Amino acid sequence: MKLFTANNAKNSNIIKFATIGVVLLFASTLIILNDPVQMIVDSQLAMRTGSLLYSFWIKPPLEVLLKVYIFNITNLEEFKLGIDKKLKLQEIGPYVYQEFLENVNASFHDNNTLSYLPKRHVKFIPEYSVGDPEVDRIVAPNIPYMGVTSAISSISGFAAFGLRVLTKQFNAKSILDISVNEYLWGYDDPMVNMASKIVPSFINFERFGLLDRMFDEGDNLITIRLPDKKKSNSNEIKEEFRDYSIESWNGKKGIGIWGFSDTNNKSNTACNTLNGAYDGTLFPRNISAGETFRVYRKAFCKTLPITYSHPGKFNGIDVLNFKLPDNAFETNINDPDTACFCQENKCLKRGLGNITPCYYNIPLALSFPHFFNADPSLLDEIEGLYPIEAKHGTEIAIQPQLGIPMRVHSRFQVNLLMGDIKFNSDMTRFRNTVLPIFWLDIGIETLPPHIIFLLQLLFKIAPYAQLGAIILFTTAGVSLVGTSLLLYIWLPTAWNSLNVTMEHTLSVEAAKMTNVCLMPLLKQSKDIKGQLCKQQMGSKPEYELIMLPLEKELDAEDFMV
Repeated sequence: MKLFTANNAKNSNIIKFATIGVVLLFASTLIILNDPVQMIVDSQLAMRTGSLLYSFWIKPPLEVLLKVYIFNITNLEEFKLGIDKKLKLQEIGPYVYQEFLENVNASFHDNNTLSYLPKRHVKFIPEYSVGDPEVDRIVAPNIPYMGVTSAISSISGFAAFGLRVLTKQFNAKSILDISVNEYLWGYDDPMVNMASKIVPSFINFERFGLLDRMFDEGDNLITIRLPDKKKSNSNEIKEEFRDYSIESWNGKKGIGIWGFSDTNNKSNTACNTLNGAYDGTLFPRNISAGETFRVYRKAFCKTLPITYSHPGKFNGIDVLNFKLPDNAFETNINDPDTACFCQENKCLKRGLGNITPCYYNIPLALSFPHFFNADPSLLDEIEGLYPIEAKHGTEIAIQPQLGIPMRVHSRFQVNLLMGDIKFNSDMTRFRNTVLPIFWLDIGIETLPPHIIFLLQLLFKIAPYAQLGAIILFTTAGVSLVGTSLLLYIWLPTAWNSLNVTMEHTLSVEAAKMTNVCLMPLLKQSKDIKGQLCKQQMGSKPEYELIMLPLEKELDAEDFMV
């Protein structure tokens, strides 16, 4: 009788193991070739209705904080009388507001673009602020009055004299003692009130607040480019055609007040062109170190460059850090990228960016806070400014695979440009001075917990889990296929040898026990015979009985009990 005879069952198990191994290897190959994690990322980060990116963009779930620091004049009378040579300023703040953004009327177009209207509003956050802006008071310049006086003085002495006569009738004051809230969001000014009645199409407000004017951007139809799948694999894509870059703003590809023309392309430069800039909420995916982007927001009145700074991490996720370059607010008549900001061939001092045309021709300029990286002469007439890069520079951390800003500190200062004042003794001491008004820190400190978890899932957990699955499936598949082949090739020979050996051994044992138990008349020890017979009869043998020949012929005495 064969000891192992279930060849069919054995082969069936080998086939099962081999099949499972092949399936695991096939699954591992599919994962490697298709990269399901990347497929999910590409699907959810496509700009389409219902995708994760679309829901994130249409109404960003971000805590965008607007921190306002105002400069309070502490020695007004001493400065006017000439007792103090420098104007002393005290920084008060922050007064913190949260900015809410919603992109409405989003429409996808056949030319692979997306148009929308951004809507922003702010809400005061008292727990983050130093005080109550409706209670706290400051001493600060009357921006419309001093601004218009400075602007007209540069035109003609006659116009300056006429303005002075007019403002005396209104009892206008060059310096105000006013609450923080009124100064930022609107206060009554007789000149503004009169101008709103004379030229309502130009001055469409009756109360002036500089922050109110900066956030009253009106309705702006923005059109951006969407990723082009046909060019997704091309490395030679011009910057102006990068994903999510601005295609037009209110139907225009540039800023008309800085000389952009739809017909005369020779006058169009990076100085006045919007085409290819970004609105700052979304950048192209797969950003590389060393890149530079231009960012436009209507309140800035110009595009501002951000350049790559260094790599970093944010909540354990890789980011690329960008910043405004040191010369971000500089103008140079010989530089085509900044020459358009020089009015009448006159450029502002280093570190000042002209925004006058965007604010009713009130002479205003942007700079880094506390004149960081600006011409040192700007500090000659001012006391109380202490520029520090860590506090007054701009930084933006962008997740390179997504193109989403994760941490932002966009800092800039608004300044009033005082010219050669004429026929106004109340402002004589401010002649040819750049007066800091306030500075802003528009920032994102962190992302919501669910966004952080999602990013960690996409870039930390899922890739490692996928790699683990590839290793597990490959190892298990190779092991099962290899074992099956081994069993199929080597084991049958081993089993046949084992069967022959076991059959021979059992045959010999059976013969011995048969001689003892079936031939009780042989002269053998009773103990041995009983033990062997008991052992033999106690269980059913699984082998064939073989009769062995006796060593001698039996006689009558051998059969006696």
